[in-house]
Amino acid sequence: MTDIRYFSVTAPAAWNDSGTTKVTVRTGGRCEVYLCVGNGRMAITQDQAWALWLALRTALAESFGPMPDWATQHNALSPQEQTQ
Repeated sequence: MTDIRYFSVTAPAAWNDSGTTKVTVRTGGRCEVYLCVGNGRMAITQDQAWALWLALRTALAESFGPMPDWATQHNALSPQEQTQ
């Protein structure tokens, strides 16, 4: 089993009282990749995660243009390791 690692980003979310939402990806553990966006959670395979990455990268760039400033300047992408 691979070590469990967490990668988190806080994104703007106008619909929340706080104005933000957290996006977390966990690798390792019982599922290859575990994706959490706000309260939504989904276990996916490594291949599905790569496909999601490719689809999002293409769709967002073609539909909305370059990455917004908050995303390019985000520094919370460093992994947070958790031992079990």
